[in-house]
Amino acid sequence: MKSLRDEWTYLVHSKYPIIAIIFPLIAVLGYSLLLPSSQINDANVVVVDQDNTAYSRELIQKIDASPYMNVAEIVSFTDNPEQYFYHEKYLAVISLPHGLEDNHHRSLSSRVGLILDNTNVQSITSIRTAMQEISVSENMELSVPAMLKTGMNAEQAQGALNGIALEVRSLFNPTNDYQNTTILAFTCMFSFMILNINSLPIVARLRVSKRLAAELQNPFNILLRILPYTLFSTAGLIFSLGMLKMFGGGRFEANPILFMIPVVLYVFGTVCFNVLVAWGAAHPGIAIGRMVMVLMPAFVLSGAVLSRSLFPPLAIQIGDFSPFVWMYKFLRTMGLRGAPFQEMLPELGSLLLYVGVLSMLVIARALWEKQKLAKQTAGAAPEKGSPHHVVPASSTGGGLSMQGAPSAPMHEPIKG
Repeated sequence: MKSLRDEWTYLVHSKYPIIAIIFPLIAVLGYSLLLPSSQINDANVVVVDQDNTAYSRELIQKIDASPYMNVAEIVSFTDNPEQYFYHEKYLAVISLPHGLEDNHHRSLSSRVGLILDNTNVQSITSIRTAMQEISVSENMELSVPAMLKTGMNAEQAQGALNGIALEVRSLFNPTNDYQNTTILAFTCMFSFMILNINSLPIVARLRVSKRLAAELQNPFNILLRILPYTLFSTAGLIFSLGMLKMFGGGRFEANPILFMIPVVLYVFGTVCFNVLVAWGAAHPGIAIGRMVMVLMPAFVLSGAVLSRSLFPPLAIQIGDFSPFVWMYKFLRTMGLRGAPFQEMLPELGSLLLYVGVLSMLVIARALWEKQKLAKQTAGAAPEKGSPHHVVPASSTGGGLSMQGAPSAPMHEPIKG
């Protein structure tokens, strides 16, 4: 308990409790202001109108009426459409071919060009969708009257054109709200980063302050020092998720009390993992430098930004060694998908087992370090400067000499 009190005192007098709670809130506020909309509206596009007819101008008006596109410039010809992307002013170039109106009246096909800047796929998804909707609508307006001339009624004509109707239903985040994706990911990442910065130097701090040997007299002392980090990091993350739901409109369907269970295991396991990674660091600065070994692989492989389906099976298995990856599984499944706690019991049992293994590894590492320090102490004891023992010895001259000192002759008493 002395170790727990010592670590508690250290944390309370440091800035970590404030940072653990306030910093994720700052991330929520900052990214909410930076990403006020969940989709790109009125993206600037260039239309190359090579037909320059009444129908082409009508089609341009429909493109401009889309909430996803804004026709910022209309030109009659270009031989280098790539130039419009150079200064990042436009996201797409739409080319209307020559003869568009004539083909429209003759019920012939026309190929409209859509040139997209694919350096950022997310920015052009809505443009592609809007153009597909416009093309389908135009085809319906052209095809239905033509098919009515064959003797079909309007319902039969639409059925012939749309024999298979696809109905799309988007679950859990139907509006692609950034609060449930990007902002949520970076909120968790900042909380994870602050936890790493403060927990990686635990052993190095004890080593520099000459308290590691005393601390290892009880190997469980290291685990006791993890408890304050668990309290503050769990409180900070849960509080941030609550603020994101209440004021940012984020989705969170899990029971907060039950969700604390995997979060507590995640924080405790993360600090255990950090202790093992940074144990051999001679200085806290060296320990913090090892954060790149923990932070980046966990964040990338968690699926917070990139889908885990993109990764090969080996990468997914490696990612499962990070408690942060497990926490994000619970956040997606319980928080966003609304799965009941009972559904996550197998994953919870696996996480509990993994954290238990990490705890035992910390204890084993502490016992090994304790034995190592004991051997070093025992080996250093005879080498400490102590004077040679004085041993009486007889000299060849019949006198007594002290070992290591010049001999002193024995004088016979003077006879009277």
